[in-house]
Amino acid sequence: MNEFLDAFLDPANVVGHIAYVLLIVSMMMRNMRWLRALAISAGTVSAIYYALLGDYVSVFWESLFTLVNIIQLSLLAIENRRGKFTEEEQLFFETVLQGVERAHARRLIQRGKWQDDPPGTVLIQERTWPRQLKFLVSGHATVTLDGKEVAYVGPGDFLGEMSYLTGKEATATVTSVTPVRYLSFERKVLGELLEKYADLRHALEAGFNRNLVEKLVKANEEKNERRPKTA
Repeated sequence: MNEFLDAFLDPANVVGHIAYVLLIVSMMMRNMRWLRALAISAGTVSAIYYALLGDYVSVFWESLFTLVNIIQLSLLAIENRRGKFTEEEQLFFETVLQGVERAHARRLIQRGKWQDDPPGTVLIQERTWPRQLKFLVSGHATVTLDGKEVAYVGPGDFLGEMSYLTGKEATATVTSVTPVRYLSFERKVLGELLEKYADLRHALEAGFNRNLVEKLVKANEEKNERRPKTA
């Protein structure tokens, strides 16, 4: 144990410690740019450390690791600059995908399908398993439970998110009361993409939570507005 502590605290190993700390921190990053940047820093410091030790085989591998991350970071920067979001896509991006790389956000949006429906369209049917997750960008709809109106939804709201999260049937029916436009995602396609990109999954789940809170607040406000006033 003493030998380990002596070696661990040896000033000659400080550079190596810094390299491993940077690598560990990079693995904790959800933002891909930060992950790549810290990985590059870790690889650079490691290469310097092994060069000081005269271990040039390790220098080669750490340099290669650093180069790969530099290339990936450059490709990510190019993808982020390529093309612009439409106004509707920008609404989805700003509302749902906070902190996500634009390149990854575009992958998600491209998996979706823009749809328009007239008033009176049943968008979600209670006691059924919705095949799609929907995000409203315009129009309004009413939410009913056992035929009783319980809430309204509008631009920026998700439809079917609770069923998506729980894997259970929808607990309420959502019917459009005006023309509506929304971005829809097939559950299977969405699930496959979110398995591949953890940052998208975390951002989408956080978006679900924020939207759920907003819906509860709106429902309470509407309930209070309908409540008879006492003298």
